[in-house]
Formats: sequence, structure tokens, C-alpha cells
Amino acid sequence: MPGFVKSAQTPVVDHRPPMLRAAIQTYGSYIAASAGGLINVVLTARMLGVSGRGELAFLMSATGLIAFLACLSANEALINISGARPGERAALAGAGVLLAVVLGTLGAITAWIVFRAVPLAGIPLENTDILLAISAIPIWILQLNFLYLARGSYDLAVAAVAWVSAPLATLACNVLFVVADRMTMRVAVMDWVIGLAVSAALVVIQVGRTSGFAIPSVRLLREILRFGVRSHLGGVMMTGTYRIDNWLLGVLGSARDVGTYSVAVAWFDAILHLSRAVSLTFRPDLLRASAEDAGRQAARIFRICAVLVLIVTVGTVLAAPVLCVMVFGPEFEDSVLDLRILAVGAFGVMALNIFGTTLVAQRRPTLESAVNGVGFAVAIVLYVVLIPPFGASGASLASAISYLLCGAVAIALVHRTFGLPYQSLLPRWSDTANLQQALLRRKG
Repeated sequence: MPGFVKSAQTPVVDHRPPMLRAAIQTYGSYIAASAGGLINVVLTARMLGVSGRGELAFLMSATGLIAFLACLSANEALINISGARPGERAALAGAGVLLAVVLGTLGAITAWIVFRAVPLAGIPLENTDILLAISAIPIWILQLNFLYLARGSYDLAVAAVAWVSAPLATLACNVLFVVADRMTMRVAVMDWVIGLAVSAALVVIQVGRTSGFAIPSVRLLREILRFGVRSHLGGVMMTGTYRIDNWLLGVLGSARDVGTYSVAVAWFDAILHLSRAVSLTFRPDLLRASAEDAGRQAARIFRICAVLVLIVTVGTVLAAPVLCVMVFGPEFEDSVLDLRILAVGAFGVMALNIFGTTLVAQRRPTLESAVNGVGFAVAIVLYVVLIPPFGASGASLASAISYLLCGAVAIALVHRTFGLPYQSLLPRWSDTANLQQALLRRKG
């Protein structure tokens, strides 16, 4: 395609969008994606039942965990190099495709071996469903790589659209099959894969239009993998903390446990989107800032998010019966307690999202790995101890404790690394006032 393949050294000038607008836009995309995802959970839960929903949640979570294991966190290197050396973005795009194909294929092979080797007496999975799910692994890695490339060049609007398109495309397919009365486990998995493919296609096409593609050098590939592997251990542990709960519930519990827990997790994820969106929005600034300035920016983001997360968390705890039972049905009554326990852990995830992103952006990925290592180790022990006697509620308690511990360790490391005073994390009226002024200026 003419003009689509560009030189690896094309001069690029980034246009930094207003950060408040970008943060609202990114958060809006997360809310829209969360809403689409929740409707997908409701549809599949209503059509497949609590055990069927559990089987689907297990398969998707396990596949996502293996996909992350396979990606080697190359996306972390891609966004950092893109921000520091924008002239190499065409080669970075080429590397993103190459790594998705190679690592994704290896990941899919590994996933097949794992699914066949791990006994799952409580969750019967058919080979066709497994093959369909693991076919998403290369697509998942491709989407991840290019979302980060788009964010690294401040192309946040494109990243937001691509992010929200996955659950919405899946939702469109799910609704079509529900109306046709053809919804099955296999169809639900297929719709999930289609959603990922639509999202990946959108962001790859846009990045290709703006940066082009070039064949990456061996030196660049080594640099990407070297940085990625340094941060990968922490990412694996963080993702493992989020995803291995479903896996262990499937091994130590039953499909019903996974089903009720997945509903609580679906609502819990909605609380987490604020800090995720804000940390992603400000990451291009954090990687260009000095260590001292990055610490100050992170503290201010934390103070504002803490107040907003507190409001959302209290509302979630109070509304848990409505969210779980009235929306999903009486079969999911056990999800109420699970959601209330998980909600407390939102503060730990918020701290980890904000300060973990700060550490990686400031080229200290091993420190973030240490944070996630602590949380992962604690989570594994607690899952093994609490799931057998308490089922999904035990998994919720184990997750909440590990999230809070991760957040506390992240704060301690940022304090030590950047000299950030602990008192700077306490909410201030001036932050709220400045936010109100910025919103008024935007409205005007």
C-alpha cells in the first residue's frame, strides 16, 4: 500500500492533548467497555446458567493469563521507546506485529498443553472450545502491543475507540445469537475472539497510517525484549494475582464457585477503571518527566483518585444486592458477599496502578516487579488456604488482602525511590478546586 511502509527514522512531532480531556476520554472508554462487558456477563450468565458462566469465565481467564505470560511485556518497551525515540515508530510497529505472531503462536501451543495436562474435574471443557479460545492469544498480544504504541504517541482517542470496540463487538454478536436462540458456550467463546480481532484491527490500521511499518533491526528487537523481560516478572505476578484466582477456583472449587465469583469480579473491575485510565493517560508525561516531577505528578493523581474511588466503593458495597441478585438473578446471591469483600481491595489496586506505572515509566521496572512479587506470593498462599473451605468468598478475601498489600508496598517504594513524603498522598481541597476549575474551563 503506497505510503504505508515508512522509514524507521521518520521525523515525528507529537501533539500533546489537554490532559484533563484525555483523562476523561480514556476513562469514558473504560466505562463504556465495562458497561459492554457487564452486559455480556449478564447475557451469558442468564443464557448459560451459573455453572456455564463459570466454565466460560474460567476458559477466558486462563487464556488471558497464558497470553500475558507469552507476551513478555514487550508492550512496556514499545511505549517507552516510542516516547523517547519517535523516529523509530515504524520499526516499532513492525516489531509489534512480528512479536505478536511469534510469541502468540508459542503461547497458543503452551496453552493447549496446559489445558490438556491440568486436571479439571469440576469444569468439563471440550477440545473445540479450548482451540477456539487459544486462537485468540496472538490477537490478544497484537492488540496489547498496538494499544501501547498508540498511547505512546498521544493517540489516545484511537486507543480509547479500539479498547471499547472489543466488548461492544462481542456484545453485538452475543445479542444476535441470543435473539436467534443459538447462544452456547462455544458461541460465547467465538464472540469473545471476534471482539478482540475487531479491536486489534482498528488500532493496527490506525498506527500503520500514522507511523507506517518497517522491518525492525535485530538490535531493536533485543532492546525491546530485554526491557520487556525486566518488567515481565512483575507483570506476570500482577496478572497472575488478578487471573489465577479463577484458575485455582476451577481446580480447588467448582464451576458454580467460578460463576458467582466472576459476577463479583465483573462489578469490581468497574471500580478499578478510574485509576487504570488515569495512569495510562498520564504515562507519556511520566516517562518524559524527571524523577522528582514524576513523583509529584503521581501523588496528585493518587489524591484525586482516592476520593473518587472511595465514593464509588461505598456505593458498590451498599448496592451489591441490587447489582448481583436483581441484575443477574437469584442464582448469584452468593456474589453479594464476594463483591463487598473485593471492593475493599480497590484502594490497593489504585495505588498499584498509579505508582506501578510511575516506576515503569521512570525505567525502574524491577521495582514494580518486586511490588507484584509480594502480592502474588501472598495471594497464592491465601488462595490455597481459603478457597477449599470458603469457595468464592475465600478467593475474594485472598484477592482483597493481596491487592491492599501490593498498594502499600508500591507506596513505600515510590517514597524511597523518589523521596515522596507520605503526607503528600493525603487528599487536599486544592486538588478538588483545581479539578473543578479545569472542568469549568472545559465546559466554557
